[in-house]
Amino acid sequence: MQPIDRPQYPNNSQFTPATTAGQLIPQQNQNVPLLAHLGATTVDTETYFHQYRNLLAGFKANIDCRLIPSRKGDTFTLTKAGAEKICRFFGLNYSMIPLAQTKLDFDRNVFYYAYECQLSYSNVVVGNGFGNCNNRESKYVKAYSPDILNTIDKMAQKRALVSAVLFTTGGSRFFGQKVADLNN
Repeated sequence: MQPIDRPQYPNNSQFTPATTAGQLIPQQNQNVPLLAHLGATTVDTETYFHQYRNLLAGFKANIDCRLIPSRKGDTFTLTKAGAEKICRFFGLNYSMIPLAQTKLDFDRNVFYYAYECQLSYSNVVVGNGFGNCNNRESKYVKAYSPDILNTIDKMAQKRALVSAVLFTTGGSRFFGQKVADLNN
């Protein structure tokens, strides 16, 4: 699969409201870039995130999202299944592009996968994200190297997809946050 040339990325200035130096735009008056770009009527941020919350209300625990327990507070995280559900909701397609940093060194037992995930709508790239994984991470370090290659390859792809979905759709507002903060 060939990567999409960078010039095909939409000019970000067409998706953000114009401002003059020092001018702040109140969040409730901001237009939502993705929905406006996808041809929907322009929706204010509050309506957009209300619709996003409605989508998340249908998520299944430990399938579409997970709580990662921590002494500092549980964190709400997005899974690959949840990222795929968000893509379907927005009508987004994704493609994985292996990056040149990917390294498979069998002599030194170093395996590193890196991907860019591009999200597109009607063959126009609307966002991207990056992900990587290697066999030196604590959960993979004791695994026998040939057996772990597929696992770390898939993990790098999953991380790239989740990253792209969070950045492109504004999902970081909900995921990767402490549960206590989300309830406020």
